[in-house]
Amino acid sequence: MFNKKFNWVFFLIFSLVAIPTLSQSDEQIFENFIKKNKETWDKSQVGTLYQEMVLKTMGIEIPIKFWKKNDNLRFETSFMNQKQIFVVTPNAGWQVQEERTVDIPDDELEGIRAQIINQSFISPLNIDFETEKNTNNFSIEGIEKVGDAKCYKMQMIPKEETNNNSVGTFWFDTNTYLLRKVVFSEPGNQEQNFIMEVKGYQNVGGFTFPKILEITIGQDQNVNVEFKNIKVNEPIDDSLFKK
Repeated sequence: MFNKKFNWVFFLIFSLVAIPTLSQSDEQIFENFIKKNKETWDKSQVGTLYQEMVLKTMGIEIPIKFWKKNDNLRFETSFMNQKQIFVVTPNAGWQVQEERTVDIPDDELEGIRAQIINQSFISPLNIDFETEKNTNNFSIEGIEKVGDAKCYKMQMIPKEETNNNSVGTFWFDTNTYLLRKVVFSEPGNQEQNFIMEVKGYQNVGGFTFPKILEITIGQDQNVNVEFKNIKVNEPIDDSLFKK
């Protein structure tokens, strides 16, 4: 089961789980994928992180800047000539728009923190394969090419019929186990389909980041996210997290 939610920067959160019902060899493939998925998307061990990205959609380019210093986050973007800044520290948070600063209520801080992390595409595919193992069945469906990569194809199907019967299909590299493509589909409803393809990876400071994400939502929403500049564990000025 997964839940998807989009806003004007196409914020997306997934929760998808699996039940291990594979043969021994297929289960090892699955375990290797889980391990690599965690290594790739978990940035909890990064002390400081700076990212510059460009999100392109419908002929519009949206620049995004993101800073992380321990538990301090700063997110900047510009849309329709309006700059927005969000800052969240361990004890406070605020938004700056049109040169006006507004405090974020205490009970909304964790929600805004989660949105900032997801809108920075630190983890564009946040999947927990271990905590809820009874929701989906999965199977390795063979090997297919995605771009220039030979990939395992894995399918995940809800074990029981629910309000959300989306089917997830994953393609990950047979050598590196890095995710190359994922498709979520609503049977019989093309408007609900979601496709994300990772166009290459890069290593920065010992951590793996995508180079480009190509996302298709439904039949006519296309999003391209290019990671232009990434700095890991380099100095970040504390003033960025102060009013």
